[in-house]
Amino acid sequence: MRFCILGPVTAYGLDGAVELGPTRQRTVLAVLLAAPGMPVTTDQLVDRVWGDQAPQRARQTLHTYLSRLRTALEAADGPNLVRRGRGYLLDVDPATVDLHRFRDLVGQARVADVGEAAELWREALALWRGTPFDDLDSDWLNAVAAGLERERWAAVLDRNDVLLRAGAHAALLADLTEAVDGHPLDERLAAQYLLALYAVGRQSDALAHYRLVRRRLVHEIGSEPGPALKDLHHRILHHDPHLVLREAPEPAEPAPQPPARSRRPAQLPADTAGFTGRADELDELDRLLDEPGPAIRIAVIGGTAGVGKTALAVHWAHRVSERFPDGQLYLNLRGYDPQQPMNVADALARLLVGLGVPDREIPVGVDDQAARFRSEIAGKRMILVLDNASTVALVRSLLPGSGSCLVVVTSRDSLAGLVAIDGAYRVDLALLSDKESAVLLGRLIGRRAQAEPATVALLAEQCARLPLALRVAAELAVSRPDSTLAELTAELTDRQSRLDLLDAGGDPYAAVGEVLSWSTQHLPAAALATFRLLGLHPGPDVDAYAVAALTGAPVGQARQSLALLARAYLVHRAGPGRFGLHDLLRAYAGQLAATELTEAQRSNAVRQLLDYYQTAAADAMDCLHPAEAADRPVRTARTAAVPDLSANHDAQRWLDNERFGLIAVATHAAAAGDGTYAVDLARIVHRYLIDAHTTEAITLNELARAAAERDGDSGRLAHALRQLGAAYGRTSRLDLAVDYQRKAVTLFQQCGDGAGQARTLTGLGVTLVRLGRHGEARTHMRSAVAVARLTGDAQGEAMALNNLGNLEQRLGHHADASDYLQQALDRFHVLGVRTHEANALTNLAVVETTLGRYAEAAAHLDESLTILKELSTPTVEAHTLDKLGMLLLRLGDVELATAKFAEALEIDRRTGVRASETYPLNGLAEAAFLAGDFDRAVDRHKQALAVAEEIGVKNQQARAHLGIGRALNARGDIEQARTHLETALALYEGLGMPEAAEAQQALAEMAPHSSTG
Repeated sequence: MRFCILGPVTAYGLDGAVELGPTRQRTVLAVLLAAPGMPVTTDQLVDRVWGDQAPQRARQTLHTYLSRLRTALEAADGPNLVRRGRGYLLDVDPATVDLHRFRDLVGQARVADVGEAAELWREALALWRGTPFDDLDSDWLNAVAAGLERERWAAVLDRNDVLLRAGAHAALLADLTEAVDGHPLDERLAAQYLLALYAVGRQSDALAHYRLVRRRLVHEIGSEPGPALKDLHHRILHHDPHLVLREAPEPAEPAPQPPARSRRPAQLPADTAGFTGRADELDELDRLLDEPGPAIRIAVIGGTAGVGKTALAVHWAHRVSERFPDGQLYLNLRGYDPQQPMNVADALARLLVGLGVPDREIPVGVDDQAARFRSEIAGKRMILVLDNASTVALVRSLLPGSGSCLVVVTSRDSLAGLVAIDGAYRVDLALLSDKESAVLLGRLIGRRAQAEPATVALLAEQCARLPLALRVAAELAVSRPDSTLAELTAELTDRQSRLDLLDAGGDPYAAVGEVLSWSTQHLPAAALATFRLLGLHPGPDVDAYAVAALTGAPVGQARQSLALLARAYLVHRAGPGRFGLHDLLRAYAGQLAATELTEAQRSNAVRQLLDYYQTAAADAMDCLHPAEAADRPVRTARTAAVPDLSANHDAQRWLDNERFGLIAVATHAAAAGDGTYAVDLARIVHRYLIDAHTTEAITLNELARAAAERDGDSGRLAHALRQLGAAYGRTSRLDLAVDYQRKAVTLFQQCGDGAGQARTLTGLGVTLVRLGRHGEARTHMRSAVAVARLTGDAQGEAMALNNLGNLEQRLGHHADASDYLQQALDRFHVLGVRTHEANALTNLAVVETTLGRYAEAAAHLDESLTILKELSTPTVEAHTLDKLGMLLLRLGDVELATAKFAEALEIDRRTGVRASETYPLNGLAEAAFLAGDFDRAVDRHKQALAVAEEIGVKNQQARAHLGIGRALNARGDIEQARTHLETALALYEGLGMPEAAEAQQALAEMAPHSSTG
């Protein structure tokens, strides 16, 4: 069945169009189709279908619609509509929904070569049949449709760029001519139209259109064309011979490369609505674009709090973004936040993530992080905006090493060192002029401002001509349409004469304080209470549930208060359903909390917030990893509403959204003397962080370790050390991992915690295997089995047996390996730990493959994959696909084996598990060797070797050397082959692995070749 929502909502089965029922019923279907595979709760469905107009019996009506849709879909042999947790899920293949097909094609087009991309863009845009959902009436769907229209327009512009690079200027000209009529102020479109006109020999028409666009921009928005359009005009005017080029064709068989990151970063916040003034400063920044030479270009925008530094930086960065086609990075360093300023390591980690570096690949040390950042950004044409920087040292640590990049820094500090030593270009922001202030107020307030110009001038003075204060005051004026501006300014004048100023010396901050005080007094009581308490939140942003916990209010009221505060410019939207505070507003809110709330009220609010985060985090982890629930600390009693996190997608999304907030609240608790909270929270979210966010895992567990050491809590210190050992092991700092794990074993033993001791011994054994110290690893794993049995920890025993079986298989002790793995499998099955059960099935299949018991191996791998696909466990699934590929090679099915290795490699790269990539890479090489493609075999093995040496996976280094030697020998490169085979032999012998015999045999078999030259 196919579904179309990029236009009227329709569905097509084998027999044609499917009857979907009345408008509201089709609206329900559209909501489910907008996010296939994701459960939507009943409350969400009611809100998205009816909004504020929900009837009294909305739920009953909704269930009727769902029942009818289920019947209609079943009759047309369509997808299942099922109940999942507290919501409903349409189990539909995204490829059958035009919206998701469109997005998939767009993603492919953006990374394809020019020839392929042109066809992909054509196919993607052909899916549109009008305005999405245009036959439905839903505020939520209308908002979604508006966003989709923006996606379509971005796709059109990207398509145009591809066709122009391909030389299709004449073919595209008709479309561009029509498009510029509908989008007369779009500078990117104008540039495409100019280029097409010039390419077909119509230079005069191109220059005339530039003049037209410039007149429109100046007249309608008071702005000159951006640098990109100006530059193109200059080049057309001077007949630049390099302006119209055909993109060179791709080589027929490009060398294997790591997968391209499909999306360029586009992290700039939205441009400020009604941006006004700053023409001179914008011109100064524009001049920086023309600075010659290889040195990095740095602009430092300075000025007092609230003067508009961030607004100018973001506005200008948007204006010149086309000059930097590799993307834009944005980072708020929170340099003036008294609670959580960002440190260098955290900043570098976030920049690397923005560049697409998987979290697992981010180095641990600051120097290594900085080097990796410079390597990733080298040669790229990017803008980096570092907002709210407080020190030169911090900024200098984040500078790229490439002159192709441009860095914009905002700070209240002069950052003189950047100017003197690094050649930064400084732009100092003064207050807005009288005229600029009046223009801004006029734009924000509207016609009332035009009727009272003298009052507007007075209001500008009362706001000290600071943009932040002007916006807050303007919004208050708009919210009180029945009051004249003169009445409002008189009220503010009275307040400013009666209230104590923050600074009697006339600091502009004082005016902001008074304007904020004036504004907050007109908030509803609930919104004012929310704003006040937001000053106590230590994290970067919040959602309605966190606010409800902080304030003790119902979630619906918290959501309403946030909407009111956003309308009053007292908070800003930081993402879907999330809100943040300008640091100046955060300071003001904190001041209100300190002066207007008692110590008991503040402590109670923070405690409710901490309890909320701990409870919600535990709920999310129980959903994602239910088998480990008993290992997590006892949670606190619920004191606030928690979102429904019973579905994997919702649990994962909550953790992703709150990742940095969790670290912030743990840091706050530890600083306040509650080390227990920090340690327990680290234990709760350990599995989530260790699986995908090792940098944050180390940050949080180092915090937990310090707190436990300060409190003298040996038990909690042991958990922190065990988790640190696991995190450092994932980042291949194996010696440090061993050190922490050994200390943890000792502490668990002293505390009498047998379960902790056993599991740490197992982890220590795994780390030692990575180091090739198999004898020590076996000793620790056997000890783990014994301790777990003694303490009755059945799951810990099974985990130790599983890893011990892996080790014995690696060493060629197949009977022992099979026995251990079967014991582990039986225990996991009884305990219902399905992820571990699947892993044990895969490991047992490896032994059976080695012993030639192919039917048993195939059955176990099939059973494992069935479990893993149900549980959505990609890392273990990749491991299983790799082992299935090895079985298929044994069975002689090279083509299918290659497909399984490729699938495993794609998952490993998507999840960022670098060490695991070595296995399918070596598998692909061995498949190529069996197919007789020796060159490809060598290339693939070399890729595996590079990763294995980087990560320290010695057995895969040996495997790669053995494979390279065999392939080189097969194509006649005898001496090089001998070198690799000898290296493989030495590695295998050092590891005590049976593959040493294979390397020895390969060397013996090549001897006749070498004797003949």
